[in-house]
Amino acid sequence: MHKMITKIFWIVVALLLSSGSGLCTPYKIYIFMGETCPISRHYTLTLKELHAQYASEKLEFTGIFPNRLSTPATIAAFKEKYALPFTCIGDATHTWVNRLGATITPEVVVADTSHTAIYRGRIDNTFASLGKRRRVITEHDLADVLNALKNEKTPAFRQTRAIGCIITSGQKTKQE
Repeated sequence: MHKMITKIFWIVVALLLSSGSGLCTPYKIYIFMGETCPISRHYTLTLKELHAQYASEKLEFTGIFPNRLSTPATIAAFKEKYALPFTCIGDATHTWVNRLGATITPEVVVADTSHTAIYRGRIDNTFASLGKRRRVITEHDLADVLNALKNEKTPAFRQTRAIGCIITSGQKTKQE
């Protein structure tokens, strides 16, 4: 009897893990950032708070610096200055930019293990446009997605418009 119960238990575990439902599937939160982008710098506190609230074995944060002029030293200095608690990597060849379709810093892509995006866009609606901050933040897009994943609900894909600096071959260019 004990052997049968043990066997059934492991079959159920295997089915749950293979179903891909909820947090059985790890998700990656890719944050495209730029050391020279003022909006990227603005969001560092928010990103630290979101990391503290949501980071886990199933929700992994990674900062990606797609500026071709970024170096390991400049990325490390940014990470240290803003006390970012997650891994930060360079992407001078735009491998991650091209794979995930990022165009702006800061822009977030939440993806499953096959790098299929389930969310792409802004962190929240702090910025109405470049240079125009809202006094009251009414939409917390990234937090909403992370909260759904934490509660083992897979949100439908959605995309919002990020406001910030355009990802280019090296110079800082702002988007309107």
